[in-house]
Amino acid sequence: MYKAKRNWLRPRAGLIPLFDIAMVTFLFMAFRWGTSIWKPMKIEEPAISVMPQYSSLPGPVKGTVFIGRTGVVMYQLFDKYLRKATLQEMGEIYDIQFDFAEIETFLKIDVVCVPIASLKKYLDAYNDKQPFFNQPGIPVTPGNNELANWILQSRKASRALQGQDLNLAIDADKTLLYPEIENILNTLGQQRLFRFQLIAR
Repeated sequence: MYKAKRNWLRPRAGLIPLFDIAMVTFLFMAFRWGTSIWKPMKIEEPAISVMPQYSSLPGPVKGTVFIGRTGVVMYQLFDKYLRKATLQEMGEIYDIQFDFAEIETFLKIDVVCVPIASLKKYLDAYNDKQPFFNQPGIPVTPGNNELANWILQSRKASRALQGQDLNLAIDADKTLLYPEIENILNTLGQQRLFRFQLIAR
């Protein structure tokens, strides 16, 4: 017996009505809340209890860190009694004995421009016509930061002899790149020394 074939029509959903519904919903929300939904969120920043202050202490500068054009680092102490006390402490740290003549020569020199291991040889052959910037300078590497020890011991000597912290300045050549100066700033920051003068020549 012959059976008629039924044409089953599959239901199809048009995308146009769905798009219309989405647009109406978007317009409704936009007009309902206005432009406030596009405003940036205000974030309350926490208050900083300790702020580094890059300023100098009152009074004259007693010590200066020199950074030459070639990156050579030197350290200057103006007060001779401060220099003597600092040298004695550095000798104990590095186990170096300075005799009376070497100490007297060091008191005439207000700039340390060689590593501590070469200081005795430098003092023995010192004459006042030697230019400081031709010397190798003080090491400031992470594994051998002698500048940090010079600054630390001179600060201790300043508190003991003068009753106040050392008033320090950084004298850098203006042609230097910032990473070379940043190394000195990090050395001071490790000792929480945030008050100093910055001189660029």
